[in-house]
Amino acid sequence: MQEVMRASEANYVQVADPEAVADVVGIYHSSYGAGYEWERINNCPFDVTRMTSLEGGKGPYLQYSHARLCSITRKAQLTPDQVAKADFTLLKPHAMDILRLMAQYPDITSQAFKTLEPTTILTYLFRLTHQVSSAHDVSKVLGTDEGPEVMLARSVLYEGSCQVLENGMRLLGRILLEKFPLKG
Repeated sequence: MQEVMRASEANYVQVADPEAVADVVGIYHSSYGAGYEWERINNCPFDVTRMTSLEGGKGPYLQYSHARLCSITRKAQLTPDQVAKADFTLLKPHAMDILRLMAQYPDITSQAFKTLEPTTILTYLFRLTHQVSSAHDVSKVLGTDEGPEVMLARSVLYEGSCQVLENGMRLLGRILLEKFPLKG
């Protein structure tokens, strides 16, 4: 996994403990590294390069997405009162799609339990992280002039997305990184 991380040398040199990060991202995600293909009905070949890919649709991507959402949440520093006042009607349609997707989580987990197919949850988490990533590209929380109410709604949306992602990953037995520990 460290070899994959070294591919982005600028980011790699900032990581305080590359070995620890590589252990969590690589080893713990190897069981779901191939992503969507790992259903019980498929004969999936073992390919360490695909399993450790940081691109979407692979296990390490979920870690990266979780750390990114944790960072957004930390920077927003929301209080419970602020969260309660969020007005989601201010969000754009692509952000509303995230809310709809988050609302499916209980049904997804129920389906996975009934079918004994954990990849149902995994596939859902990849869909969620891709949707959040697409929305964040056009709906930033910080550095926008769209007003504090819109920023609050987006912050709460990303915080909720982070919680759903965390719940799903824990259900799959994943160890989570809230941030990739960076040097000084």
